[in-house]
Amino acid sequence: MNQYKAILFDLDDTLLVERDSARDSFIEIIKSFDLGIDENEFVRIIREEARILWYELPTIEYCLKVGISSWEALWADFDGADINLKLLSGLVGEYRIKSWENALSRFGICNGSIAQKLGDSFKRIRNTKHIVYPDSIECLEQLKPHYKLGLITNGATDLQWKKINGSNLRHYFSAIVISSEYGFAKPDPHLFLEAMSLLKSTSENTIMVGDTLKTDIKGAKEAGIRSIWINRNNKNCDDPDLKPDYEINSLSLLKEVLLFIQSK
Repeated sequence: MNQYKAILFDLDDTLLVERDSARDSFIEIIKSFDLGIDENEFVRIIREEARILWYELPTIEYCLKVGISSWEALWADFDGADINLKLLSGLVGEYRIKSWENALSRFGICNGSIAQKLGDSFKRIRNTKHIVYPDSIECLEQLKPHYKLGLITNGATDLQWKKINGSNLRHYFSAIVISSEYGFAKPDPHLFLEAMSLLKSTSENTIMVGDTLKTDIKGAKEAGIRSIWINRNNKNCDDPDLKPDYEINSLSLLKEVLLFIQSK
């Protein structure tokens, strides 16, 4: 019988609604400024322009290494002692304005003042949206009395803590590992090993739950632990090297799956 003692969770789009929260924030501010442009098309364009500029920054190698994305930089502060975070903090103001300016220009709007207001509004609104999936809290409440729970998340330290604290999830976890605090991101197995060390668990009694095959599932495999893919949108896994050990489409099924695994 497999006796699991620790469960590691991903944060974004596993416990928290990340992509849709960002999308809703973009749409909300475009509607509020009444610019007469298609909101859905603007979401695509602002992400595209932000990404282009992101890859031109001198910090791109570091950001790729620790898993900080271009759209996250539109609302992160990049607090921290790391020299790369300090550099990002100095660059992000101009980066944001330019991203919004370039996106607006593709709709024939060339106005730096509006770009600045949009950027400020997006950061403010996005900071208020920390939406937890309906099945997340019930799942964590069920598991916490029986397992040690850990959280492994990629991203900027200040941003991820805003999400964790803003969603009131912090108290569920005995260990929280954020990529930019360690200098590398999932799927690097060192993050998983660090979480297991903090939980005093082993690869034999730890399992990972996450939504992303290339980071959560691959990282778990490389760390020698089993994985459960939370596949909310019923996607296909076409790469056998990324195939999870188990798959669910809702966290409400997690306790049942764990009981099944441990009965084998």
